[in-house]
Amino acid sequence: MLIERVLVNLLENATKYGAPPIVVGARAEPGALVLTVRDHGPGLPAALLGHEQKLFDKFTRGEAESATPGVGLGLAICKAVVSAHGGEITAENARDGCAEFTVTLPRREPPQPAEAQL
Repeated sequence: MLIERVLVNLLENATKYGAPPIVVGARAEPGALVLTVRDHGPGLPAALLGHEQKLFDKFTRGEAESATPGVGLGLAICKAVVSAHGGEITAENARDGCAEFTVTLPRREPPQPAEAQL
């Protein structure tokens, strides 16, 4: 459920601050699952370039003065959830200027079903 919240927050941000189409990707790498959410908007604010991790701080917004509603907790929640799962979340501008968020989660053996643990 928590990873679902991460994806919902990233998709909401992409619709608020980006432009369609929004592309969601997933790939398995040795030892990791990599999820990406990319919009086709103007990209991350120039003031954050080189400091993209600040987007994941509590009460931080890409544009301090913005008509877009929000308090700056969505990405902080994403970071907390991903970190709790032993993963990493990053943000960057793609080559064409679009914003892209990447979640990397470690791959592990799935937990046993409750009835198998008895």
